[in-house]
Amino acid sequence: MRTSQRILRDVGLLRQKSPGVNLGDLPTFVHNLIWMYQFMVASENLMVVAEKLATGRLKRYLRTHLEEERDHANWLADDLATVGVDVTRLPLDRSAVELAGTQYYLIHHVSPVCLLGYMATLEGLPFPVKLCDDLEAIHGKDLVRCLRYHAENDLEHRKELFEVIDEINDPLIYENAIRTQYLMDERFRADK
Repeated sequence: MRTSQRILRDVGLLRQKSPGVNLGDLPTFVHNLIWMYQFMVASENLMVVAEKLATGRLKRYLRTHLEEERDHANWLADDLATVGVDVTRLPLDRSAVELAGTQYYLIHHVSPVCLLGYMATLEGLPFPVKLCDDLEAIHGKDLVRCLRYHAENDLEHRKELFEVIDEINDPLIYENAIRTQYLMDERFRADK
């Protein structure tokens, strides 16, 4: 079984066991979008840092993928502004900082290939489009724009990501995909 298939299978199984969150509740939904923003804001720089340390196929992939992800945190900040949230005035969520910070540590002290596992967990199993439809009906389209973009586009974006993962075929990628899902689940357990 290819590494990308193992990631899809095993992260998918972990997600099935993840704590449920009522995204129909506006404060809960906004809280989760803020959390997403707080780790998403590091995404561009994570790729820049990893690309500087990477070689070969990984370096080329990160250089091109960076353009696909450019300004997405700003998009989410704009969505949150539609409900009066200024992301620059919010306290940091510890779990968002740990999620992004773990990636910096792994890139610098283990290997830049680890970032592919993080990316696979975030982009490889995108938010369902049907759930975006439901959330737009409840909260309005303006708050769901960034989420919808990723729901509609990450299935296509993951194709090259998974090609790179399978070509590199390093066990560190799989390990970090699982680690990333565990870190995300910790955040949702904290809401319980």
